[in-house]
Amino acid sequence: MMLKTWSKILGVVAAVAYVPAVLAAEPIKLNCPSGTKQASSANGKVADIVACVKTDAKGFSPHGPTVYLYPSGEKQAEGMSEGGFRTGLWTFFDEQGNKKGSASFKRSNFHGDVVELHANGKVKKVEQYVDGLRQGTAKEFSADGKLVKQTEYRDNREVASK
Repeated sequence: MMLKTWSKILGVVAAVAYVPAVLAAEPIKLNCPSGTKQASSANGKVADIVACVKTDAKGFSPHGPTVYLYPSGEKQAEGMSEGGFRTGLWTFFDEQGNKKGSASFKRSNFHGDVVELHANGKVKKVEQYVDGLRQGTAKEFSADGKLVKQTEYRDNREVASK
């Protein structure tokens, strides 16, 4: 269930809405590493991603700081990409700019903690992943921070719950 939710949020199947660059609240300026330049997925149309790309790259393949945008132009997610894949820690936001959660990636697969937040900013759910598979203890919390469920996973299969 969590994987489906995050897949929708992340646009894993390229389902991120398109955004006219002129709608962004503030122009996005990325600190691109040497050998890269800032570009967008616009390709002469509208953009949903602003990222650093290698200067000699053919096509749009994020490499460095990357930002996904909502149709309103507000930031949906930000993190790092390498060779077109999400990598490291990413942070996710709602359309009002509030942090919704975070996830660690390795070659665009969840790898490490995936944290979802309640609207009040308190942790709602924490899961651990290894190469895209749930591994270890997943915890769910009420909006006031109380543990309400704990589930143990091995190779993406539930093995215990309380």
